[in-house]
Amino acid sequence: MKFKSSDKFNNLLRTAIIIFSTAFAIELFVFAYLGFFSRYGADDYCFSRTIFKADNIIQATATWYANTSNRYTTMLLVGTSEWFGRSAISFLPALAILSWLASLTWTLSHISRKLRFPFPSLSGFALAASIIFFSILEAPSRYQSLYWRSGMVTYFVPLTFFSYLIGFMLTETWREQKSPPLRQFLAPVWVGVGFFFAGGLSETTLAIQGGALGLSILAVWFFSPTDQRKKNLPMLITALLASIIALVVVFIAPANAMRINAFGPSPALMDVFSYSLIYAWDFMRETFKSLPTPTLMSLIAAMSLGVGLWKEESPFANRKTFMLSLIAIPLITYLLIFFSMLPSMYGQHTYPGARSLMASRSIMVSGLMGIGLILGLGLRMGINKLPAGQKALLFAPLISFLLLLASSLYPLYTANKTMTELTPLYRSHAEIWDQRDAQIRQSVAAGETDLVVIQIDDMDGVMEYKENNWVNLCAAEFYGLNSLSAP
Repeated sequence: MKFKSSDKFNNLLRTAIIIFSTAFAIELFVFAYLGFFSRYGADDYCFSRTIFKADNIIQATATWYANTSNRYTTMLLVGTSEWFGRSAISFLPALAILSWLASLTWTLSHISRKLRFPFPSLSGFALAASIIFFSILEAPSRYQSLYWRSGMVTYFVPLTFFSYLIGFMLTETWREQKSPPLRQFLAPVWVGVGFFFAGGLSETTLAIQGGALGLSILAVWFFSPTDQRKKNLPMLITALLASIIALVVVFIAPANAMRINAFGPSPALMDVFSYSLIYAWDFMRETFKSLPTPTLMSLIAAMSLGVGLWKEESPFANRKTFMLSLIAIPLITYLLIFFSMLPSMYGQHTYPGARSLMASRSIMVSGLMGIGLILGLGLRMGINKLPAGQKALLFAPLISFLLLLASSLYPLYTANKTMTELTPLYRSHAEIWDQRDAQIRQSVAAGETDLVVIQIDDMDGVMEYKENNWVNLCAAEFYGLNSLSAP
């Protein structure tokens, strides 16, 4: 028996998805609003100092790569933000959220169309908004990952690159008509450039993209028909080669000597792999233990969408595909998180820092919501198999509508909580920072070269300059001083 769909049900479903999407978009707006209270901290001063001392952004990038960090792309993005003045740092979190939302919506809309979801663009937006919402909400260090420019560029921005590049590759390989020769040549080149650029943002996300591309190549080779294999493999192999080149550039960076001196030689590869496997399992287990409510709500939200969106024509309505998906999604999620653990274990002999787990959190959220969608299909299929009289009592369309409305309450609740609890804290920090910044600039304008100013509290571990630390040196040069301290 096929799922029945009427105009009335479609209108009801569309209304429910719009309400669902709006609720999650409201909380994303709140997250973006908090970004306007972002200010310079810790490495931000060092980034900007390097840019100010260089003749151009390319020279700044070369200096940073040679002396400070192997992340060869970060300085390009930070330097671009500096073109718009020092106040631009307050707009970057909102821009980062909007960029990720746009790229992920575009990609998921194409996937929704491929899976024969109703209202594919709206469905894509609903999925994207909910994934980003839970990823930010559950971020191990939200402030460092989103509201601190150095952490945001390194660990949050790659998610936008991945979302766009995945969407671009899917649209090219799913194209029904044969592309012109020039497009066939340029598309893989564009993908290669994109993955090389993304690879220079962070070792953690570079490991994820390399591992994901490797798994994709294996999946296409063993499970795709010959014609699809011929279309998919060239682009995937190009992307993997670009990622390998990025890994080489990161690995040979002169700045790596500092990390070797700080942490010592890397452990044996077997230890790196074995501990990373354990760390990945610990991360997943800790998600359920420490974040039970948002974890459960992400599953419920995805199930709510699944009940309404899935149709019998969907590939996942096939029982074999349905069961394989429930096995494959958790396994792929675990493997991708495992890849994210490798760089920290190799370079620092330890579990990754909180801010570097932003991509891992996004993978975990996406995996859970993928399972939720599949379970939503299973629930809808179960309802569909009931005798007609029993099914009428269950009001399947109404169940979809009510589940989506119920799921919309959680982001509205968290939006109110976020505004109430965090806005005063972030605003207070920004006001104190602005007062001190104005005082320093007035003193510099008056010709002073050595300053002692008030000390302000760190924000979620993002260091401020104190009486004597490395941040003081960068901050002093940032302001054009010989010395700057805050006892």
